[in-house]
Amino acid sequence: MRRLLRLVGLVLILGLGAGVAGLLWLRGSLPVLDGTVAVAGAAAPIEIHRDANGIPHIAAESEADAYFGLGFVHAQDRLWQMELMRRSGAGRLSELLGDRALDTDRYLRTMGFYRAAQQSLDHFSVRSLALIEAYCAGVNAFLASHDGPLPPEFVLFRHRPEPWTPADSVVAVKMMAPLLAGNARDELLRRKLLEFLRPDQVADMWPPYPGTASPTESFSGPLVPLPAGLIEAGLAALPGGPPISVGSNNWVVDGRRTRSGKPILANDPHLGLTVPAPWYLAHLRAPGFGVAGATLPGIPTVVVGRNGRVAWGVTNTGADVQDLFVERIDPDDRDRYLTPDGSQPFARREEVIAVTGGPAEVLIVRETRHGPVVSEVSARYAMADEGHVLAMAWVAQAGDDTTLQAGLGLARAESWQDMVAALRDFHTPQQNFVGADVDGMIGFIAPGRVPIRRAGDGWLPAAGWTGDGDWIGFIPFDELPRLLAPAEGRIVTANQKIVADEYPHFIARDWATPYRARRIEELLDGGDRHGVVGFKAIQTDVVSTMARDFLPILLASAPAGHAEDPIRARLAAWDGSMHRYMAEPLIFHAWYRALTQRIYGDELGAAFRAAWRRRPNFIYRTLTENPAWCDDVDTPRAESCAVQIEAALDSARGWLEDSYGDDIDGWRWAEAHPAHSRHRPFSAIPVIGPLFDLKIGHGGGPYTVMQANTTIADEAAPFAEVHGAALRVIFDLGDDDSGQVMIHTGQSGNRLSPHYDDLARRWADGVYVAMPMTGAAIERITVHRLRLEPAE
Repeated sequence: MRRLLRLVGLVLILGLGAGVAGLLWLRGSLPVLDGTVAVAGAAAPIEIHRDANGIPHIAAESEADAYFGLGFVHAQDRLWQMELMRRSGAGRLSELLGDRALDTDRYLRTMGFYRAAQQSLDHFSVRSLALIEAYCAGVNAFLASHDGPLPPEFVLFRHRPEPWTPADSVVAVKMMAPLLAGNARDELLRRKLLEFLRPDQVADMWPPYPGTASPTESFSGPLVPLPAGLIEAGLAALPGGPPISVGSNNWVVDGRRTRSGKPILANDPHLGLTVPAPWYLAHLRAPGFGVAGATLPGIPTVVVGRNGRVAWGVTNTGADVQDLFVERIDPDDRDRYLTPDGSQPFARREEVIAVTGGPAEVLIVRETRHGPVVSEVSARYAMADEGHVLAMAWVAQAGDDTTLQAGLGLARAESWQDMVAALRDFHTPQQNFVGADVDGMIGFIAPGRVPIRRAGDGWLPAAGWTGDGDWIGFIPFDELPRLLAPAEGRIVTANQKIVADEYPHFIARDWATPYRARRIEELLDGGDRHGVVGFKAIQTDVVSTMARDFLPILLASAPAGHAEDPIRARLAAWDGSMHRYMAEPLIFHAWYRALTQRIYGDELGAAFRAAWRRRPNFIYRTLTENPAWCDDVDTPRAESCAVQIEAALDSARGWLEDSYGDDIDGWRWAEAHPAHSRHRPFSAIPVIGPLFDLKIGHGGGPYTVMQANTTIADEAAPFAEVHGAALRVIFDLGDDDSGQVMIHTGQSGNRLSPHYDDLARRWADGVYVAMPMTGAAIERITVHRLRLEPAE
């Protein structure tokens, strides 16, 4: 026994020693931050000054070299993130991750994003291409100059990245579209529900925007024939899109409402929480050129930012830019499909998907005049005998997408008019831009391609053989929504409806409910003159106007004898604040979650989970206008909404006590509501995942300005924050050094770096870091100096 113990001890010591040696070796993957590095591709020396937070300030002799420097620092800090992004866009994840990534690769190969990115390069200006190529040269200069190991993910997968190309950057832009548009799946879900619900019931679940009339044409006429197997094939193939209840905030006020006398702009785009963050903070400057703000690694542009003259921020419009078409196969020739002009052959292309650890897969993609056939993506469904296929039209598939060029133009804009001119190149995904210039102008525009349909609104799959739902063009740029210098002196977008009822074009039906927009306007109008500090308070505000709307209804349902219930007493005294150390947010959300199950779980049955969302507009209408949904169709008696509200409270009470104990004073929203940032792909791997993931208790909720959304259909963690303000920026055009910024993880994607998670706690606490733009201010915060010297 002693001999065995000695042997085990020796093995542990040797293993520990090997582990320490391995970690010391892996530290060679950390970037060089000081000194001089010789690089190929730069025209002149480039200075990279980093502050204590790892934010680089890049100084170059030309705009091209500034973008070269951006490519270099992106590769230094976020190379694995960039690698996954371009491989996702190209449908090449299986080469790294094996057959578990095959479904994703099949879908993305079918969409053809990388082919479209390559084609789009032919539509860029010479100047834009030169800047993109300079950025790529910077990425490749890092790969060529780095002597040590690459970050841990590359080591574990024994992978060395290929050189970065312009198409990689263009496809990285395109990959924002799946993150911000996904209504095609809802088209199929609505069609599935129509198999057993009445049209008015389905319309109830996707109600019109508050204060507007319900559209009358969405369910007019007979339904397009759609076999059940085809619906399931489409649902299996299409990934879930972003929830319409979430998005981003931006607002701008003019100098009449600010202390500096110049416009102030704020923006906090909301995305899925990942580690590293989607965003990377950077400042670029060269003679006659300077831009600072938030970038996306792999993309050579400042997406949200400012220069010396203008500032801009973005939120998702949520335009309906995806449509599904049911194509009828020619009964005489299965290689053809029917159109209004007769039978046409399917276009075909072969995609070979390499799979590490297994044989390559050959995917035959068929395309129609509307787009690629998506019902054949899933290997689980063979549709050859159904007589129909599903094709998808999506603006993101276009091969002339110059969105990246728009970003390069914004960086050089000197006025609101220049910004609008640059945004003519912006194609997808449609965004709400607010902007301001130093001359005092503030404005809003929603650039992007939005289809014009021959008929209908794309709410259900259309019959491809009739031509009725065909896209016949796009909304002309000069007719896109916009607003300039409003009398109120402020502009707010928070994914709410951005057009009046009389607007002549259809953009979307499924706007986010206006809770966040309403709260921002309330806070902006409640003060005198605004400053950066006040804007911080607004961005981190955690009052839920949604909870305030629902509380009176929920509390009014109390039966006799329940007035002294401690849970009800807490909620009666609550102002709707989703503070992380309070119990009330947890009680409210548990109550509301149980209520959604009781309202429409019985009608939907087995389809409930696929449709389970918060749906506050629908639930509020049910409780105030349409109580028929409160009746449980599975029981003989008719339940009222008050009965369901009380039953939901009882259910929530039991769940809370089982999960967090009997002491209400010990319940904390933060415990149930950690901001969970997941690593790709390690998050799903036991033992390894927790080493790379980040979890931190957080406040806010799905409908607070400090948006923090959860997935209530997740039984294990229904209130964990998975989507939120991954970026916050505030720019006062009265001071070049006033920039305040924050991301939710850290600047580095390397787990061994101190900048992997050093901003996480400050982000959760609502703290910001400075992003100055003047040389003197940058010098004061510089802690690392790196010089890139052109190689001989």
